[in-house]
Amino acid sequence: MSAPAVLIATAKLRPGQDQAFGAWQARHNATIDKFPGFVSSDVIPPSQPDGNEWTIVLNFRSEDELAAWQRSGERATLVGEAIPLLEGGSLGEVARLDRPGEPPGPNVTEVIFSKIKPGMDATYREWAVRTQAAQAKYPGYRGMYLQPPAEKDGPWTTIIRFDTAEHLEAWMDAPERAELLGESKAFIEHEQLMRLATSFPGWVPINPMTGKGPPNWKTALLVVLGLFPVVMLELRFLSPILASLGLHASLSTYIGNCISVAATTFITMPLFIRWFGWWLFKDNRAPAWIEPTGLLLMAILFAIEVGGLWNLLPW
Repeated sequence: MSAPAVLIATAKLRPGQDQAFGAWQARHNATIDKFPGFVSSDVIPPSQPDGNEWTIVLNFRSEDELAAWQRSGERATLVGEAIPLLEGGSLGEVARLDRPGEPPGPNVTEVIFSKIKPGMDATYREWAVRTQAAQAKYPGYRGMYLQPPAEKDGPWTTIIRFDTAEHLEAWMDAPERAELLGESKAFIEHEQLMRLATSFPGWVPINPMTGKGPPNWKTALLVVLGLFPVVMLELRFLSPILASLGLHASLSTYIGNCISVAATTFITMPLFIRWFGWWLFKDNRAPAWIEPTGLLLMAILFAIEVGGLWNLLPW
């Protein structure tokens, strides 16, 4: 069975819809209570007295059972009933509960800005619900966030997350999506797509809770930590061999760089991401000692590397 998972959704109520939303919550709870794998739910009211954004947190026993709920007809019906009550919100972001000390799994985010034709917002909302239900059936789906325009006539923002680029591309190229896009021409004037990634794509995953990678300086320190010993070993053992073969310096450097990048990509970075996940993906609720402890450990490891390789090369 896959790891436990949480679905976090938000609902921004239209004025005067509090009572109707309460009745919808009762129907929602009665339905999901009977669904396999459902553990518990929390409904968090707006943090401000005049706020209108509610947060719904659904806990499931496994990712597979949560995915089954996302694909279910029961959920599609409930979402359709809620749409007239809302002026915005998220249809659900999946948060995988990793084991302590492990970094979050990889995550790829597609951001879509959609300009809707005047008077067609309700049609677009209904279409977005059907689109979400369709993409939830595809492997690796993590969630979709739908944000209405911040100003009049502004674009709608859709954020789609999948666990890998391959799974995201499978949905983006799917005939089912092409059919839905064909429908959307009647109410979408134009769209702009943008793919989000970390500053070191392929080396560092995106945190699924934030949609962002770790700070660039932390990733850079890990890259140097893994690259330095590889380069030193190449200078000591590989360079003399390449020189003895009479290779041009340009070709020798190219071969060395290929080996360095390969070693960093497939050996050092995967290990360091796993070992330092607790520091790379620190959230605001983490203890204050996490940051300095990670920096101290990095300094110690750099000192060990420099000292251990000090006499590897002649002065």
